[in-house]
Amino acid sequence: MTEEMLPGGIMMVKIDGSKVRRLREQKGLTQLYVATAVQVTTDTISRWENKRYPSVKKENCLKLAEALGVSLDELLEHQDDEEPEAVADEPSQEPGEPALPRPSRKMLFIAVGLFLVLIAAAFGGWYYFLRPAEAIVTARRILPRHCMPGQPFPVIIEIAATPDQPVTLILREILPAKAVLQKTSPSLSAAAGKDRELKWLEKIDGPTRFFYTATITGEPGEVFRFSGDIAVSQDSEKAHSVTGNDTIRTGAHHWADANTDGILSDKEMLTVHDEYSGADKLGIDITKIEKIWQGSGYRWNEKKSTYEILP
Repeated sequence: MTEEMLPGGIMMVKIDGSKVRRLREQKGLTQLYVATAVQVTTDTISRWENKRYPSVKKENCLKLAEALGVSLDELLEHQDDEEPEAVADEPSQEPGEPALPRPSRKMLFIAVGLFLVLIAAAFGGWYYFLRPAEAIVTARRILPRHCMPGQPFPVIIEIAATPDQPVTLILREILPAKAVLQKTSPSLSAAAGKDRELKWLEKIDGPTRFFYTATITGEPGEVFRFSGDIAVSQDSEKAHSVTGNDTIRTGAHHWADANTDGILSDKEMLTVHDEYSGADKLGIDITKIEKIWQGSGYRWNEKKSTYEILP
């Protein structure tokens, strides 16, 4: 019987831990990836696979099956009702025939040992010469050096893998105090909590960009620090820090005005299009930035809370 009902209406099912481990490893998934998808700890996944928790909640088992891409029935433990086939008796020796020599136990052990050595050598050769190269995954944050208090600014995290191949990852970004998240692309895999932690769980195939916009309230000249890390399936529990710019300062200039001279130069406009390409999908007004670039300068109108373009 694979299902049982506990007091309180909780449905439990019996899973086959060895099947869970085999399916996870065949798909190249880590315990961290599966634990995040099922919303349990990696220790729980380990206990399931080692049959230390043979019975689990049915709702968790359904999430587990979805994460592994199989049906619920494939994870359940089934009793084998089939009887083992009878072993046929060895043919009897006819009278008068000479006795056939039988290999000694020592020779049998030697033969089995040589066979195992050959198998190990073949596997070792495949592992070192034919296995695919592990991807080196990097994450770089593109963040303006300054921003106007209360005005949205874009943040982009670029993910790249060398060599270029599909990679499953968890990207984590922590916003500084006084920062408020506005929009993200793609959508977050876990809702931002009180600690302003953003999380994406994605499988990428080639260079990928993660976008979000935020606002910061603070006194002019106040500095705020961002932090983040990335964990990939091949590295198990190990996480790597996001590189790139990690600080932003509040001031009286537009975030695209890198040298804060009140003018958007050609170089600064090119930077907006090159590094912040795609930010318009999150509400950043690229058209307004182009108008500032076309004018002779700009200034902030505090009463109207907008940038005025100088003729």
